[in-house]
Amino acid sequence: MKKQLFIGIGGGTGSGKSTVAAEVVRRLEASCRVHLIHQDQFFKPVDQLPTFYSDYHQAPRPDFNRPDSFRVEAMVAHCTAVFGYDVVILEGILALYYPALRQLMDIKCYIDTPLEEMLIRRTERNLARGYGGPFAEIAHYNLECVTPQHQRYNLPTRRFADIIIPNGLHEEGEREEAVGRLCGMIMRKIGD
Repeated sequence: MKKQLFIGIGGGTGSGKSTVAAEVVRRLEASCRVHLIHQDQFFKPVDQLPTFYSDYHQAPRPDFNRPDSFRVEAMVAHCTAVFGYDVVILEGILALYYPALRQLMDIKCYIDTPLEEMLIRRTERNLARGYGGPFAEIAHYNLECVTPQHQRYNLPTRRFADIIIPNGLHEEGEREEAVGRLCGMIMRKIGD
């Protein structure tokens, strides 16, 4: 029996990880069985999350952007227990952070998007979905928590990537080419 491939897709909040992962699934699903796991499902309950001190709120606030914001053991256990697929994809802000997960990965990807664009996308998404509070609250969370934690924990994981997928506003052609390369790498590995 062939080993199923495990793919990691990391990148900052609002970088387009979910969109790229869904596109990879769409391109592959006619040729193989694909299962997508979202790292967000492994966040700790809000009352167990680490906190940061918010100057805006003058109080500690939950931090969703640190490695200890996730139930890591449950995430690793889940990823190692998925069977019956040709390709399993894990996407999330810290998908490439944990050594135990990187050891499982046959291909590691990083979605590379300028920080300013990611924060705009994140703000628009949160406002549209009605979470994170009003604009001022989201903007302060971006400044006080998202940006420093992105630079501290997320951005350094870029160095682990086998393939960088550019996803800036004016990089549609480069993104399409990189996603095509990724899908080609996956299909070649399935064929080996």
